[in-house]
Amino acid sequence: MKATKIFKLVMFSAVIFGLNIGTANAILITGGMGITGNYGADATTLTLNSAIGTSGTGDLSTVTFGTSALIVNGVIAYDPFAPVVDVLQIGGWQLDLTTLIIDPNSTTDKLKLSGTGVLSGYDFDATVATWTFSAQNASSYSMTITSQVMSVAEPTVLGLLALGFIGIGVGQRIRDRNKSGL
Repeated sequence: MKATKIFKLVMFSAVIFGLNIGTANAILITGGMGITGNYGADATTLTLNSAIGTSGTGDLSTVTFGTSALIVNGVIAYDPFAPVVDVLQIGGWQLDLTTLIIDPNSTTDKLKLSGTGVLSGYDFDATVATWTFSAQNASSYSMTITSQVMSVAEPTVLGLLALGFIGIGVGQRIRDRNKSGL
């Protein structure tokens, strides 16, 4: 009799859990964009003076040739680097920089930087992105930003896995009670 009650409770919990599994889905940004503009730099700091969009793909297709950008925190210290929030805003998107790598071996660029950042905008969740800054002369640059969407376990799979573990635990408990004669 108790085993039936436990079984009903587990099944009821599974139904309630199953109804709530799909409610918290992240909507990540996909695609990339190109930016060009003018900059200034010294041995420790990069300053973005202007920026305009050159292209956009995927969700970032709102960035087209000529899309103007607002440089909010365009002074980027790269020696030593500290994360920069809201470097620029373009086409409804915002970029924060979280890491920076200086490429000392670039043979074609006067200054080449790359790293990761966080891209956000519209009703999308903040998404990890990679970025590359390339300056081929002392005043103009190009920059590419590409979202890095990683696959994560589907909530339904995690729910079924949890339900399986609960079932194993309940089964073990019932078996232990039956062995002890309770």
